[in-house]
Amino acid sequence: MSDGSLDREIEAMVRNPRVAKAVKESLERLKAGHAGPEMAEMASGVLDGSIKLRDLAKSSVYSEGFLVGLERYKQWEATLSSDERQRLQDEAESLYGRDLGRPERG
Repeated sequence: MSDGSLDREIEAMVRNPRVAKAVKESLERLKAGHAGPEMAEMASGVLDGSIKLRDLAKSSVYSEGFLVGLERYKQWEATLSSDERQRLQDEAESLYGRDLGRPERG
């Protein structure tokens, strides 16, 4: 998959150019090994076009890696105070828009 094809696939899924950019940057970090070898393999496959993002939801191949990451995130989130949670929410809304799943309005 060419770089443009992946960009279009991501943008079609999230419908927000800033969120799409963040997804692509996250895939690059995963490819670099920031979440372990299994997620690096998955991200490499998505970035080189051998795995489609939509197919990840239908497959159990990488589910363990996703579940481990989700559990680590939940543990981290549980340590946050309500003020810290609100600050992160405000920051995300500032960066990506209030409704992250909807297109931005000019």
